[in-house]
Amino acid sequence: MRYSQLFGKTNKTAPHDADSTNARLLTQAGFINQLMAGVYTYLPLGLRVLKKIHNIVRDEMNKLGASEIYMPALHPKDVYDKTQRWDKIDVLFKLEGHGEKQYALGSTHEEIVTPLVQQYVHSYKDLPLSVYQIQDKFRNEPRAKSGLLRGREFSMKDLYSFHLTEEDFLDFYEKSKQAYLNVFKRCGLDALIVEASGGVFSKFSHSLQVRIRAESRNR
Repeated sequence: MRYSQLFGKTNKTAPHDADSTNARLLTQAGFINQLMAGVYTYLPLGLRVLKKIHNIVRDEMNKLGASEIYMPALHPKDVYDKTQRWDKIDVLFKLEGHGEKQYALGSTHEEIVTPLVQQYVHSYKDLPLSVYQIQDKFRNEPRAKSGLLRGREFSMKDLYSFHLTEEDFLDFYEKSKQAYLNVFKRCGLDALIVEASGGVFSKFSHSLQVRIRAESRNR
């Protein structure tokens, strides 16, 4: 496609409300367009990049032996009542539907995937198993000022695994960490694994972070 036919052109002027470098540069380059704080439209160039990243992630998850699924983004309140997390997950987008029934937009999918897997595991022979999905997540962030890195709606790959023993789980966890490192490497990034609190989701978490080289500016 010729540039003259491309929907979404480059712009020399930075958005006045772009608080993060990634949002400013991607908007100026014609990759994304901001609808509101933390919510973006992927323009043709940005969507091509996003799909390529999805395919790299999907390839590494498939090599790991995980099966791809696609779960609903709209969740009934009762699944969170069972785990007592309706009021503990402070970023849930909550809404009321017909008949005064309460729902949430998926910020994560533990409440959905666990009963789903229970329906298909009938004996120890069905384990271990792992499933993943690539889907939009919704989080009611109080300060969505980090562009694509911390939005209110964003594309996310989540992986869930189920095991007979803790030893098997820990072995799979290490293989998963390597799979994530492979994703970053294939994207040309040298990632570091950083341990942090897991919040309401787990005892701890590992995040993969990339060093950003600071550039000095003469004023």
